[in-house]
Order: sequence, then structure tokens, then C-alpha cells
Amino acid sequence: MNVTSSIMPFLNAFARAFRTKPRDTAPVRSAFDLFGKVLESNNKALETIADMGDKLGGGYLFDAIYLRDAYGRLREDVRHSMAIFRDLTHNRYPQLDDSYERIDGLIARVLDDKPSLSDECVIPLDSISWGSGQGAGGKMGPIAEVRNRLRMEVPDGFVVTTAAYDEYMKFNGLGDDIRRLANAPSREQARVYLRGAILHGAMPPAVSNNIARALLKLLEKHPSASLALRSSADEEDGNCSFAGQFASLLGVSPEPLAVELAYRQVLASLFSDKAAAYAAQKEIPLAKLKMAVGCMVMVDAVASGVAYSTIPGEHDRGRMMISSAWGLGESVVEARTGTDEFVLRKAEQPELVQATVREKKTMLAARERCEPVEIDVADERRNMPSLDAGQLGALGKKVMDIERHFGNPRDIEWAVDRNGVIWFLQARRLNISFPETHPPQVVASGQAAIIDGLGVIVQHGVGAGTVFIPKKPSDIFDMPKGAVLVASHDSSLFVQSMPSLAAIITEQGSAVSHMAALSRELQVPTIVNVPRATHILKHGQEVTVIADADRLAVYDGIIPEALGSTGRDFSRMEAVYEYRRKRYILRYISTLHLIDPLMNDFMPERCRTLHDILRFMHEKAVAELVDTAREAGRSFKKRNGVVPLDLPVPAGIMVMDLGGGLVDAGPVKTVGQDTVASVPFRAILRGMLRPGAWHADPVRLKARDFLSSMIRMPDLATAHDSTAGYNVAVISANYVNMSIRFGYHFNMLDAFCSGNAKNNHLYFRFAGGATDLVKRSRRLELISRILGSLGMSVKMKGDLLIGRISGLPHAQMEELLEKTGTLIAYARQLDAVLHDDRDVDRYEWQFLKGNYGLR
Repeated sequence: MNVTSSIMPFLNAFARAFRTKPRDTAPVRSAFDLFGKVLESNNKALETIADMGDKLGGGYLFDAIYLRDAYGRLREDVRHSMAIFRDLTHNRYPQLDDSYERIDGLIARVLDDKPSLSDECVIPLDSISWGSGQGAGGKMGPIAEVRNRLRMEVPDGFVVTTAAYDEYMKFNGLGDDIRRLANAPSREQARVYLRGAILHGAMPPAVSNNIARALLKLLEKHPSASLALRSSADEEDGNCSFAGQFASLLGVSPEPLAVELAYRQVLASLFSDKAAAYAAQKEIPLAKLKMAVGCMVMVDAVASGVAYSTIPGEHDRGRMMISSAWGLGESVVEARTGTDEFVLRKAEQPELVQATVREKKTMLAARERCEPVEIDVADERRNMPSLDAGQLGALGKKVMDIERHFGNPRDIEWAVDRNGVIWFLQARRLNISFPETHPPQVVASGQAAIIDGLGVIVQHGVGAGTVFIPKKPSDIFDMPKGAVLVASHDSSLFVQSMPSLAAIITEQGSAVSHMAALSRELQVPTIVNVPRATHILKHGQEVTVIADADRLAVYDGIIPEALGSTGRDFSRMEAVYEYRRKRYILRYISTLHLIDPLMNDFMPERCRTLHDILRFMHEKAVAELVDTAREAGRSFKKRNGVVPLDLPVPAGIMVMDLGGGLVDAGPVKTVGQDTVASVPFRAILRGMLRPGAWHADPVRLKARDFLSSMIRMPDLATAHDSTAGYNVAVISANYVNMSIRFGYHFNMLDAFCSGNAKNNHLYFRFAGGATDLVKRSRRLELISRILGSLGMSVKMKGDLLIGRISGLPHAQMEELLEKTGTLIAYARQLDAVLHDDRDVDRYEWQFLKGNYGLR
């Protein structure tokens, strides 16, 4: 006799003894109605965000009236959605209201041109991200990205933000004086007065205390450090570089009084005569600028210099230039000594094509906690190259990576320390222009497009690189910088590599999706809804993607002429100061920080934009519907309209119809598959009944597998929400929540499938097993791989596996649900046959090829 069949009645009774009493929840119909209303409000808000992104993207003229009207509509939609969300979740997330009030306040400050865009006076360099660096100013924001996103060597430190600048001016009563500066009879005299008032002003206690705390933490890690204080005005190193216009101080002692004195000097330099002259040329009101100050540990440099990631004035964008000298880089940027110049060809391994070594008589040398001093270079080193071949190659590759990351040429300051480590100190935008070309005419004359006129442009631009087609979600972490991502559907998870992508092409997608918003935020050329893109384009193939008003095409190979006049450079409109200032509002609206709902930081407190709030509500609304439907299934015996589903396999599923899920056939004792009208449930059943997927023959368990399952049965029954011995499907025309148990494992699936891709989702959960830990782990790994290959985000913890996906169009969602139904049937007895790791590879390959045999 089969051991499993003889002991099952005992195990079922044993498990029932450990079941918990279901909690009382809102009726599932009411929850379902509220869920639909949340989706509707969210969609309206996302469409408004998409419109604002387009209008503020550089292609339209707009004014403050448009911003106020657009944000007024968005604010109303978000607040309406939050009110419904509170009802749906029984106000389970009150922290979301706090996050909204904080974000709304920041947006109001931008609209009203209030002083500060950040409430933090001091921010550690490690805490500054590409989506939140505006308070750190134009210089420190990008270099923080190099440290935190590219993981390159950048000296440790912190930023005294523009909020601290506002507080300093307010504390010393200088706000009105600064505002009068623009209309002063003698602007030069006004600036002299302001510089003196700033240099002799008092430090606000909050700013002073925060600087002291930051220094203490810095000294714990770097006890003998000297510091560099570097200017970082909010318009510095952007479209207007302000190169050399503001003060930077080297060799500052890490004592609070010394740092505060240096801080005042940097603030005062905002009103220097040369900074004022530069601002006037660029039509920037000097009185509206704000100064952040970076405080960084100094590098004891053997050699330093500047790298131009693209050489200005050259038609060829494929070369870079590196200037270097001995000692600190200040002597290079101030032209205080002879400098070596190296020209490198950009390639996987940069190639030196020209070297000019000059005599370097002097160098700027660091001194401990004192200003650097200029000294003579030893005779034997004066005519030696300051960088060797290995250092040039390593530096060149990093310079290319930085340029790819930001999507435009960069002016990069670097230093090499006594251990040969390359440090980066600045990565400002290199504002150069190239001869105008017209990509469509260039390529059309001699080359046919691989893809021509197919798809929808989400973000305009031109990009070129190597095609990367991910097979599973985790592949996005392996994408090379500068790649062209080609995927079956769009995903907000792409943000983890998006800043360094040349372009994005997807077979399915939407102009108002999370990914679309991110593409516009980062200005990555993006095309969606391109049929069979993953089949037409090949992994590893080099292509040029053109997405502009006159041409939508993909060409084989890299076409340098097409890249000459396009890319992620901002349009001319962004040179207007007020435009740039108002565009900052998008930082608090469209940027998405909450990426993966399976991560621990997916919390209401972490919402930093309205897009974050909408994303959080969407995911938690799905979770609430999952829980409510599961509870309804647990207590379904108390409800009317629940009937058994008659299938050709012993699935034992009971159906609860919320409306439109079953064909109306009057009172019946059972329903068949042909009476199921629910789109997602019908797709799942097609998959479960796929020929060969359901194995009726029992699989014999080994003794240790049987004992393991018997011991674990009570824990599984309670920890993974068994459905009280019943398999239940709660359905409507476009919705299904199905909780089923087969033997010793549990499946739960929640899906919405409609004509609106933004509303569609699939949540899948699997737990348990009848075998030992190793075999159960193999089955989880196999299921994880298969779900990943289907495009789902997957997380495993112990015996529990959770998969999620959202935003798929109707046809693709149906196909995914059908494959998931097949997987549910296929995985029932799979753990018993996974004897070694090679079996995982074999059964994964079999499943994806449509072979469902167990052998």
C-alpha cells in the first residue's frame, strides 16, 4: 500500500487541529468595488504625471499657470485615491498621510518660489541619490552619483545643503538684502556689503550642531583627515558650469570652527565680482542662486588632473583627453604648472593614440590640516609622464563609464593616491556642441532599418549600443553600461540599470507606466509596443535606435553620424533659468524610489514623491484584495452562491462568484469549465488542464521525506494560510483569487486581467512540500526560475516563494496566467523527483519547451 494514501486521513485531521480562527474582514464585494475605484483614481493621476513630464520635457512652452493648474488636478486625484485607499485598508497605513503632506509642502515651495527645497541642513554623501540630490547643489549631486550609483572611489564626506544656506541668510537677516541686490544702484558696492556680512555672520545653531555631528562621524573613520570644502551652487556644473567662479578651500582642519569659517568663505564667494559677471552673461539672477557646500576628505595625491570624456570641437566623439600633473589637481585647473596630455580612443580597452609629456617644474603638495604648498618637482621626475600605461587604461575605462551613466560628455577631476587608487572629485557636465546632423537622412540613404515605424515613442532621442535581452528579472543587474535593453514588457525594475542604458525597446508597454515615467525622468530614448522585438533583435547585436518626431527606426550597427546631434542632452529651453527652477517640481512628482514591493524598504515612510505614493497604494490595494478574498474563501460555507467546480482532474475547487465570473445558469449544484466566464480564471484552468501537466499517478515518498512532511504539517497549515481543507476560487469577470492545497503544499494566486494594462496584476505564492529540505529547496528554485523566465519578480524566504508582475496588456496577461496554471499542476509532485541539482536544470528546460513529463 502507498504510505501517503494510508496516512492522509490522519494528517488532515492533525492539520485541522492547528488551524487558526479566521478574522473578521470587510465583505469581499465591497473590497472589490473599492479596489476598482483606487485603480481608476490612480490611473487619472498617472496620466496627469505623464502629461506634466511631456510638457516639462523641453518640447513645450509653459508658465506658472500651467504648473498650478496641472498640479491642482494631480493633487485632487491623489487625495481622492488616498481617501478610497483608507476605506479599503481600514486606515492601516496612516504614515502615508504624513508622507503626502511632506511632499505636498515641498511642491508648494517650488510653486511659490519659497526658499528651501530640502529640510535637511547636512546630508552624508552616502545618502544622496540621483533622485534626491537637488539640495546638495550642482557639483555634489553628480559626484554623489558616481560614488553611490557607480560605486567608484569618491572621498568620504557630507554636504551642507541649500537649506542650510537659506537658514544662514534668514538667521543673519540677509534675505531682504539679497533680494535688493538685483536693483541696487551700485551692484558692486552691494556685493561688497553682502560678502562682508556673510563672512562675519553668526552660524545658526541647527546648522552648527549638524556640522559638528557630521565632523565627529567623519573623524571616527578618518582620524588624521584634512578636508576640502567645495562650492556646489544649485546651478553650478549644470548647463552653466560656473567653472572656477566660486571658492574651494583645501587643507581645512576638521575642527568645527575651522570648517564654519571655510563654509562662510564659500558662501561669500557666491557674490564675488567674477561670479556676478558670469551669471550676467548667462542671464541668471544672482540673487536667486543658493549655495550648498561639499565637505570631503582630501586625497594625498601623487598625480591629479582633469579628463574630458569627449574632446570639445572634434567631430569624432570616440576620443577622450586626459590632462595630468604631479601633486594636487588645483595646479592643473589653475594652469600653475606644465601638464601632460593624453588622447585615448574609446574602446572596451581604451587605446592611447597620442601622448604629450611636458616639463612639470612645480607641484601643489598637500600638508596635514594646512593649506597646500607649491614645491619644486625633483629633477628626475620633471619630464616623466605623470601617469603610466596601466593607470591611463584604468582611468580611461572609468571615464567612459561615467559618461555612459550620465548620457552626456563630462568634465571629470580625478586623483591617484600613493596606493595607486584612482579617486574622483568632480563629474560636471561638459557643455560642448557638435555639428548638426539629421540622423534619418544620414542612415536612410544607404541602409535599411531592421525595425521601421513600429511602436510608440515614450521618450525621444537617439541611442546606440549592444542589445541586451534579459531572460529573467535578475539579469538586469548584469546589463553592461551603454546597452540597448530589449524586453518583452516594461518594468519599473529597469530603473536599477536605467541611468546607464543607451535606449529601451519593449514589445509591450504604456506611455503612462512606471517605466515610462522613469524613462522621461532620466531621458533614456524609449520605444514600447514594438511587435516581436525580442525575436527581430539578437542578444549581443550592436544597433542604433532613433526615436524622434521624423523617424522611428532601429538600424544594425553603430552609426556615429546619427549620434552626433542627439542623445540625452537637454533642449535649448532648459537654458532658461526660470524653466530649470520650475522643472525641479518633477523631483517630487514623477521620480520613483519604491521599486520592488518585495523589498523591506517598501513602506509608506519611504515615499518621497507622489509617484511613490501611487505605487504604494496600488501594491497594497492588491494585497488587501488578496487577503479579503482569502478570508472569504476560508469562511465560504457561510455564504450563498458557492458551488463546486466539476473538472476532469481531482482539483476539488469551490467557486464564489462576485458577479460576471460564471455564466448565469440559475441554481445549480455544480458548474463546469464551460460555464466559467472569468477571463483570468478561465486562463488558469486552461493551463491546469493542459495535456500532460496534471499527473494523476501517486509518487512514492522515501521514509525520511514522509517523516519530514508529517513533522512540518501543523506549521505549514497555519503559517501559509491553508483554506481549511478546501480549494476556493473567488472570481469576477476580470478577477480571480484562488487558494488551493495539493497534498503538502499550498498555492495562492491573485490576478486582475482587463483591457487596461495599468490595472492588470498577478500575485503568486507557493509554500510547503512533502520531501526533505534539499528537495523542497530545489523545487522552489525551479519554480523561481520558471516564473523569472516569464518576466515575474520573485522573492524566496524559507519554504515561501512570492512572485509578482503588473502592467501587462490583456493578451500577454492571459498567456502568463495560462502558463502559471500549467505550473501549478506541473509542480504538484515535482519535489519528489528532484534528486540532484542537474534535475532542476533539466525540468526547467522541459517545462519551457512544453514537455511536462516526470521521469
